[in-house]
Order: sequence, then C-alpha cells, then structure tokens
Amino acid sequence: MKKVLLAASLAAVAITTPAAFDPAVAKQRTVIEQLPAEIVDKNYVGDVEVIVADTASKKMADLEIKAGAKRTEAGLAAFDPASTAPSRDQYATLPFAAMMPNVMRDVTRKWGLTPERGGKAVNLRITIENIKTANAGMALLLSSADELSGEVVVLDPASQQQIGSFYVQVLNNHGGLAGLAMRGGGIREKLAEEFALESSRILTGSTKKDWKKRLKATEQAGGEKAAAMPAGAGA
Repeated sequence: MKKVLLAASLAAVAITTPAAFDPAVAKQRTVIEQLPAEIVDKNYVGDVEVIVADTASKKMADLEIKAGAKRTEAGLAAFDPASTAPSRDQYATLPFAAMMPNVMRDVTRKWGLTPERGGKAVNLRITIENIKTANAGMALLLSSADELSGEVVVLDPASQQQIGSFYVQVLNNHGGLAGLAMRGGGIREKLAEEFALESSRILTGSTKKDWKKRLKATEQAGGEKAAAMPAGAGA
C-alpha cells in the first residue's frame, strides 16, 4: 500500500514540476531571401509596418483588450498614433502594431545598428502569423508555450523594393505551475523583444556569441559620448 501511495506522489510531482525549465527552448530564424552583402551589418531600422495575419488575429485581439485595460489602469489617455514616441514603461499599454516598431528599433540599436554608426536605412514589413500564450491547464499535464512567429521583409526606403526576407519563430515552452510562475508577466513584450533579437542577428549577420561584444561596444560608445559633453550640458 505504501509503495502505491509513494508512486502516486511521485507522479503528482512529475506533473507539476518541470524537470528542467528552459525559458527559450526554441528560437529559430530562417533566411528566405539573403540580404545584399553591402547591407548586412551596415544598416539601421527606419519605418516598421506590422501586419497581423488572419491566423493570429483572434489571439491578438484578446491581447489588445488586455493592453487597453492596462492603459486605463495606468491613467493614460487613449492611444493616439500621432503622439510622440512612448517611453519603454508604456509599451505594455500600446496596441501591438504601435509597440512592435519601438521594440525593433530599441533592440537593433543595442546591436549597434544606428544612424550614427553609418550604413543604409531599411524599412521592415513584419507579418505576424502566430501569437499565443501558454495555457495553464495544458502546462499542468504536459507543457504549453508562448509563441510569436512571422515573416520579416526588408525594404529599400527609396524604392520600397524588397531586398531581403526572413522568418522568425520564438517558442518558449513552460512545464507545470513552476514553469508558468518563472515566466512572469509582460509575455507579449518579452516575445516581441526576443523576436527583435533574432531579427537583429539576421540584420547584422551575427550569432549569439557577438551579443556581449556588441553590447559592450555600445555601452563604451555611450560612455565616451557622455564624457565628451561639456559640463552642465545635460542639466
């Protein structure tokens, strides 16, 4: 009888506790049309158009309602597309199509893709084909995942001609209640940032190993710029 009870207890633990929680078990980027060599790592993001495909529209509508509720709770006025660029702490209150371009520019700039560094401006057209958040009920039994996937088309701003394209899939698996708890909040924003990170690797022709080097270079450049400012200029 004791053996039966012990087996049942172990089974319950196996269901509710993930053996190994990996917050990003599957991030994939697939090049569809190679960027010209003279563009790779010599570009910066200008305009970003976001299209939500029919396959993602239902879930996206649910997330838009939640973002609107957060905006109301924060005491912010209704979103105005003509308003000035929002601060990062307001991203969670924005419609996805307004939030994603800001995230793309933020992340690519961290990778050193800035006008100051030189290179050619590129526009992006992102078509979101799937977005979903983990299901608590499924995570208890097996596992569930947060996902954001879609195609990124790179455009020449002058001609609006396509000069490259790639597909990004961010898939974050979560097993059990512990896995869901560890993922925290702001899921939509985290997915967008990881999507932008994978896009940056294509635009720079880089791998994950370059991240620390690039981040250090960006921080160093920022420090040198601040040191060069006249005393009291930032006051």
